[in-house]
Formats: sequence, C-alpha cells, structure tokens
Amino acid sequence: MLLGIFTIPLISFIPKLEARELLPDGSTRPTIAVVLAGGGAKGAAHIGVLQALEEMKIPVDIVTGTSMGSYVGGLYALGMSAKEINDTVNGIDWNIGYNDRVDRSERRVRDKEYDDRYQLHTDLGLRWLEVKVPKGVVQGQNMLHILRQSTGNLPAFKSFDELPIHYRAVATDIVNLKPVVLKDGELVDAMMASMSVPGALPPYPYKGMLLVDGGVTNNMPVELARSMGADVIIAVDISTDYKSIEQLNTFLSVGDQLSNYLVRRSTQDQARLLTTNDVLLRPEVGKMGTTDFSEMPKAYKLGYQSAVLQQSELVRYSVNESVYLDYQLNKSAKRSQFRSGSDFIIRDVNINNHSHYNQKLLEHRLGISPGQQYDSEDIETKIRDLYALDRFEKVSYDYQNNDDGSTDLNVSVHEKEWGPNYMDFRFFMEDNFKNSSKYSIGFTSNFTDLSEDGAELRTNFEIGTDKLLGLELYVPMSYNQNFFFIASASYSDEKSSLFIPADFNVSNPETKKTQLSDTENSLPVDYVKLIGDVALGLQPTLWQEFRVGLRYTDGDTSLTGLPVFGGTDYTRQGAYIRYRFDTLDDFNFPTKGYYIDLEYLLSQDNIVDDGHSLDDTVSEISSTLMMARSLGKHTLAAKFDYGIVDSENSFVPIDPRELGGFLNLSGIPRDSLSGRNKAFSSLVYRYKWFDNDFGLFRSPVYLGASLEYGGVWADTNNKFDTSSMYMAGSVFTGVDSPLGPIILAYGQTEEQYKSLYLIVGSAF
Repeated sequence: MLLGIFTIPLISFIPKLEARELLPDGSTRPTIAVVLAGGGAKGAAHIGVLQALEEMKIPVDIVTGTSMGSYVGGLYALGMSAKEINDTVNGIDWNIGYNDRVDRSERRVRDKEYDDRYQLHTDLGLRWLEVKVPKGVVQGQNMLHILRQSTGNLPAFKSFDELPIHYRAVATDIVNLKPVVLKDGELVDAMMASMSVPGALPPYPYKGMLLVDGGVTNNMPVELARSMGADVIIAVDISTDYKSIEQLNTFLSVGDQLSNYLVRRSTQDQARLLTTNDVLLRPEVGKMGTTDFSEMPKAYKLGYQSAVLQQSELVRYSVNESVYLDYQLNKSAKRSQFRSGSDFIIRDVNINNHSHYNQKLLEHRLGISPGQQYDSEDIETKIRDLYALDRFEKVSYDYQNNDDGSTDLNVSVHEKEWGPNYMDFRFFMEDNFKNSSKYSIGFTSNFTDLSEDGAELRTNFEIGTDKLLGLELYVPMSYNQNFFFIASASYSDEKSSLFIPADFNVSNPETKKTQLSDTENSLPVDYVKLIGDVALGLQPTLWQEFRVGLRYTDGDTSLTGLPVFGGTDYTRQGAYIRYRFDTLDDFNFPTKGYYIDLEYLLSQDNIVDDGHSLDDTVSEISSTLMMARSLGKHTLAAKFDYGIVDSENSFVPIDPRELGGFLNLSGIPRDSLSGRNKAFSSLVYRYKWFDNDFGLFRSPVYLGASLEYGGVWADTNNKFDTSSMYMAGSVFTGVDSPLGPIILAYGQTEEQYKSLYLIVGSAF
C-alpha cells in the first residue's frame, strides 16, 4: 500500500513559463529551473549551490522545493541573493523554531510558581480521565515567526508567478497521502506546510486539507519544474545516508531508517526523470543530521563544492555579463514592488476566535489599534503577548488588502486542541551520600475551561519524602484579568531536621548559639499542615502581582526522633499582603532578570505544646531578592533572603526557616539548621561550558562556584544575629536538561563541614 503513494501524479494545473528570454543576438536562452530537495539542516547546501550558480552567471527562472528546499527556494524566488539567504539562515536560532513554550520571563507569576515546581512540562490534555497528546512536539508558533520575519512579512500572492522567480512548494495531504502543489497565497503558508515534519510539527491546515512535509510523496519535485516549462533542470539531492547494522540499535534508529528509505525512494523516482541536458548535484551531506543546525555552515560549503566540481556541465548555461546584469535588475525591480506589513495602515483588526476566551480579553492582550501603522517587530511582539497566556495552540495573522486600497489585519486564535485541561509532572531527588536524601514525584492538573474570562482550577498531588495535596481556584474579576480572586487549600506533610546543641540539657532546654556541629546531632521533625487561603489580587503586568489575603493554618509539629517531647499543635489565623516581581528567564539557571518576593503576615496563633496552651500575636516579614546578569558565557547570580518573626519563643518553631543544602549554606545537610529568623546571601558564578546541542533542543552544561553567608536564630528580639552567621561555598557542574536541572556539587563551610550533592529536578 505504501508503494502506491509514489506513483500518484501531480494533477494540479500549472501554467508554464510562456517565453524564453530573448538574447541580444536574437537567440533565446533555455528556461532554467532549480529543484531543491528536503533535508532539514542539510538544506544549507542549497544556498552554497545557489552561490556557485550566481558566480557562474547562470540565471534561474523557476525554483521548486520540498521542506527545507521550499524555504531556501522561496527566499531565492523573492529575489534574495545567495549571500542574503546565507546571512538570514545563519542569523536564525532554528532550535527556537522547535520550541513553542513561552519563555519563563514572559509568563504570569502564578504560572511560573507551578512551572518551576512541576518542571516536566508534558502539557498533556486531560478530559474525563482520558489523556490526550498534541499532534506534534511543537505547534509551529515560533517556526511561523521565523518564516514571517525572514520572508519580509508579505501579504498573500494571487500566484507565486508574481515573484521575481516562478516558485512552487510541495507538501503532502496526510489524509489522502497525495502530493499537493502550493502555488498561491501566503508564502509563509506554503513553506510551513512543506516543512511540517510529522511528529515534530502538527499537520498544517491549508484550504481544507491537512498538510505535512512533502518529502515522502515528492522530495525533489523535478516533474513539477518540467511541467512549469523548464528546459533545463539543476536538481540538488541532499539525501541522508542509510544507517549501518551497528547503528540500528534502538527502535528510534529503525524508524529513522524506514522513514529515510521512503524519502530517498521518492527522490530517486524524480531523479530518473532527468535528461542529459539536466544536472544532478549531490553534496556530501549524507552523514549530517537533519536537525543538526550547528552544521549548516559546513553544509553550505559542501553545497558550493558540489557545484564547482560539476562546473563543466553547469557553465553550458552561463550567460554573459550584460545579460546576467539585466536578469538581476529585472529581479530587483519586481522585488522593490513588494509591500510588507509594516507599510500598511491597519483599517480594522479582525480576531477569529477559536477559543473559549471572550473577545474583549483577546483584544486587550493583543493591544493593536485600528488606524495605526506597526512594523513587523511590533506586530510580532503583540502576537507574542497574547500567546504568552500559554493557553493557545497557535496565534497567527495575515494582512488582507481590500478593493478600496485599505488593509485589514486578521488574527486567528486557536485554543489547544487537546485541552482545555492540562497536566505537568514533578520529579526531584537529592542525595548527599552521607546522611540525607530526599525525593518527590507528583503532578499538577489545570482545568482552564471554567469561564470565558479565564477562571482556572489547579490540583496538585505529590508523594515522597514530603507529601502534598492541594487545589487552587483562580477567578479573574475583569476581562483584562488585572484584578482577580484566588482561593486555595492544601495538606502537606514535610520531613525536616532539628539540630540538637552539643551541650543541650534535657532537664533545662535553653537555646544555645547555633553550632555547625549541631547538624550532626539533628533529630527528624514532622511538620503536618492544613492551610486555607483566600485573597484579592492585582496583576498590572504578567510578571508582577500584588495580593491581600486571609490565611488559616492548622498544624502539628512532632519530634519523631525524640518522643519524650511529644508534639506541638497549633492554629494560625492571619491576614497578609504580598508583592511578587519575577522576570527571571530561568529559576534554576538564571542568566538575566530580577525576582522580588515580599510578604508581611499578621496572625493570631494558638499553640498547644506538651499540654500547655499559648495565645500569641505574631508579625512576620519574609523577603527574597534575586538578580542575574550575563556577559557572553559568564553569569553572576545574586540572592538575598531575610525573614524575621516577632512572637513568643518556642523550642520547636511552628513554621521554621531553614538552611542547609546546595547553595543554601553548602556543606551541611539540606534544612539541617532551623530557626524563627533567617538571613542569607549568596553569589553564584556560572560558566556555560558548552551548549550540548541535540538539534531540536539544547541541554547546556555549566561549571560554577558559589560564595554563601548566612544563618538562622531563635531570638525574636534580635533582628540580625551575627553570632549565628557562617560562610560557605561550593563548586559544581550542572546540566539544564528536559528533566530539569541535574547537578553534581561539592560544598564546604568555614568550619570544614563538607558535603557532596547529587540533585535531579527542582528542589522547592
């Protein structure tokens, strides 16, 4: 059945190039077509071929292409020179094209909290116990951005024959398994459809069809070029080499081999249509990966070399300087007539809303006013601002030129097809190879289809060393989501440690000066809490938030390693205000941005300790400040934590602040120091050793070191206890992986206490 897809003819009506160019001597030259095959990153070889053709003064009248060949061919058809295309392609971070996730720095504060904790961003859909997955690893939002920017953000063409060079792209109708010739409309649509590799990108909707990469049905469209009137075809085959028996060692490699076979067979079928007047170039790029974009400069050189090696065949079609100059001037004249989006004054903005969110919310987030002129970068930024809500599969746009000469902007908003409820997961493990290890696994689910203003319900579930069960209801109070109501409830069971001073006397437990040696005499403490929280909030921008709320806590603290002390039960009823500002690009490995988290809590506590009841009015200040700055591969990140409590003292703090662990007074076990008050600062230097580029994503590897100073203390009358402060430092190597950070570190304190840490995942 599969073999049949290669015998399906191209039945679309394609007008031929009517006349050959008349030369000064009265003769005509042949109509020359360049046919560019698909091959991902190897497609940079096409640019090298085009560069060589320009140097040989070979005019190109027709260009057809598939996948990456359709992209390079489309740019050339626009009138760009090979050098312009090469500069454009090398200036693109193609990895971004295969990563649609909104940057952390652009996301809402409450989304960042969950994303940092549940770092396995699967974005799986959830519907009545049915789990749904997207049709592609990414949905093409950033790839569309790349295509629009590199093509000049042009409106639709009635025919691609209007371009300086006649152009066609080939895609595959994934429903009927037929090749589809793309000959009009938006150039970006033609490129995107032809480049939509199944699995990596979803099928691209186009005129009622679902289109994917054309490589399987027609990877090197020679027949198409001939039908357009080509007398001479210069075809460029960039096929991937077959894997050896040693390389077929995983199910993925076996799948790649079969896929490569289908594409190469399509290419070979088209190559057989070439005649002795045609030229077939095969740059030696077969061993390169289709997603290895770092190899594109090398592919360019190999493409150029392949054309030079066959120069004797190609120069048959060279023209003299004067004829080639006229050819170039004619292309430039046509190109100069194009008007990009930045040339238009927008009369109306039409939002085609395919989501449950109301129109006013989308209009507010988009922020484009009729009657204004926007350059391409402004439009892209505003589209990105809307997409940053991260509830949409794709937000795209196009310009519509009206009969009266005016221009409308059409924006299409598509909610995630596999939603509207989503799941992400958490995995965390830390071991210091000595006396402390922690782990956590869990998931969060977000139900988003509660109201057209964007109300959402989140649930959280975690097991491991610590346990958590929680839910949070978020309700916007206006269409612009600037004001909101939030209510949450959670149950947690956290294991920690309580240090026991070396000179501690059970009959007279006085609080002593914190000694680092106490971390070797710690007792396990169990903190069980049930928390209810309601708040009103203001979100002036996506990256900052202000809340005023009420919080109720019912807790139990027990020394599981020393039952003689029993436990401490307490209730806390309080009001709080909190401000958070967060523009960090990454919480674990930040390279830029700021983080500010300030909270003031005033509460009435009732504490029952060893049969004694105590009522206490407590005021508590918590603050965390972070910032990161980078220069090239070098990054400095600074952090400052300060928290104080004004209350009656208790041997076991009911809500302690803790120190210990990697980058948190490195060298002692995690959370092995605890007290009511805390002051801590750190300065971390990181060097990006290498990018660890896997094509579709990067997992950069870092080397780093830290300097840390801080401590905890119990005296509520002392706002800064320098006698409890210690110096520490660490050296580490880390990988920013799809699983989250993976870190191996060595830490040491000023008193020679030391630890080795292995950490996988986000710690908080």
